[in-house]
Amino acid sequence: MKRRSLLQKLAVGAISLPFIGRSLDEYLPKESIAEWKGEFDLTKTQDEAFWKAFKKTHYDVSDKWINLENGYFGVQPKMVVDAYVESIKKVNRESSAYARRTFNQKDFSPVMDTLAKFSGAAREELLITRNATEALNILIQGIDFQPGDEVILNEQDYPSMIEAFEMLEKTKGIIIKRIALPMIPESDTQLVNLYQAAMTNKTRCILVTHLIHLTGQIMPVKAIADMARPKGVEVIVDAAHSFAHLDFKIPDLGCDFVGVNLHKWFSAPIGMGLMYVKKNRIKDLSPMFGDVGQREDNINKLGHFGTLSFPTLLTVPKAAEFNNMVTIPVKEARLRYLQNYWTKEIGGIANAELLTPTEAKRSCAIATFKLRNLDADEVINRLYDDFGVFTVKRNLPKNEKAIRVTPNLYSSTSDVDQLLEGILKLSKV
Repeated sequence: MKRRSLLQKLAVGAISLPFIGRSLDEYLPKESIAEWKGEFDLTKTQDEAFWKAFKKTHYDVSDKWINLENGYFGVQPKMVVDAYVESIKKVNRESSAYARRTFNQKDFSPVMDTLAKFSGAAREELLITRNATEALNILIQGIDFQPGDEVILNEQDYPSMIEAFEMLEKTKGIIIKRIALPMIPESDTQLVNLYQAAMTNKTRCILVTHLIHLTGQIMPVKAIADMARPKGVEVIVDAAHSFAHLDFKIPDLGCDFVGVNLHKWFSAPIGMGLMYVKKNRIKDLSPMFGDVGQREDNINKLGHFGTLSFPTLLTVPKAAEFNNMVTIPVKEARLRYLQNYWTKEIGGIANAELLTPTEAKRSCAIATFKLRNLDADEVINRLYDDFGVFTVKRNLPKNEKAIRVTPNLYSSTSDVDQLLEGILKLSKV
C-alpha cells in the first residue's frame, strides 16, 4: 500500500490491513514442532495469515496491550516456557543429587554443545554468564590495562559498559576517548574512519556495539576489527541485541572478545548470557572473580561466580530448536519487514522524525523516532493509554529523548498499524 493511501486510512481509523498471502483458514492447525519444521522460508516474510497462525501456536502473550518493547527481553515461546517449567520441577524434585551428579555428568554437555553449534564457536571458547553485562565486565576487567592506555567508546554504547571503563579510568588510570556516531551514517567507511581517526599509538582497546540499543543501528564490526587488528588494538564486541536477531556466527565478527545476551532474541529465560573468547586469547585475560584452580588457557577460570540457574540452562536446547525451526534468515527478514512497515511512513507524518537508518544492513527489528511537538514521556504515555501500544523512552546523546519501537515474531502489521495511528494523531496535538 502506498504511503499516502496508508496514512489516509490511518487518519480515518481504518487501521487493519488485509492479510498479505493466504487466509488464516488455509493454514491447518499445527500442534507439534515437527509439523512446523520446513514451513519457514523467505516467501512467508509478508504473509500475515501465516504469522497469525504461528503466534497462536507458539506464543501466549497478553492481549491487554500491544507490546512493541521487545528489546528489553525476549518473550519465550510456549515450547521454551514448557521446558523451563518442567526443568524447575525436575531440579526441585531431584534436588542437589541431580545438580551434583546428573546435571554435571549428563545434562550440561548438551547445553554447551548446543551453544557451540548455534554460535559457531568452539565449546572451549564459550562461558555461560548471567547476562551480557556480566560477560562484558569479565572481558573489560580481564584485560591488563596500564596507566595511560587509551580506550575508544562511542556515546551510544550501553551505559553499563561505559561505566565499566569509567571505573578503570579511576582505578587504573586508563584514558577514555569518546566519539560521536551519526544517527544515519553515509557508509561503513564513514563509521570505520571515525574510530580510526580517534586512534593513537596509545590506543589499547575499542568497544563496539554490534546493534545499538538506543536506535537499532547495526555497526560494521568486522570492518572496524580489520582496521584495528594490524595496529595491535583489541576490539570487544557488545552483541547483546544482535545474537539470534541477525544472521551471523560469532567468529564472523572477526573479534577475539564478545558478550551476548541469551534472554533477548535467543528466547531463553531471563538471567542468561554468553561470553566468547578466542581460544588462544584466554590466557591473556585475568579472572574478575577469584580463581586459582584452573589452567590459564581454560575459559572456566573466568566464570568462578557461583551457582547458575539449572532450570534456565536446561532450556537452551529447546530455545535453539525454536530458532532453528524458524531459521535465523527468516526471523531476521520478518523482523526487518515489520520495522520497515512502520518506519517508511514516518516521512509522511508531520513532526515525526526517524532516528534509525532503514537500509537492510544497518537495522533490523529495533527503530527509534521522536515527535517534535511532544515530550517523549508524553508520547509513550499517550501511546499506551490512548492506543494500547507499549513502547519505551531512550535517552540519546545531547540530552535528546526518543521512543524506541521493537516488534517480535508474534507481532503483526495490525499491531504496527495501531502504532502508526497513534503517532499520526499525536503528531497533530
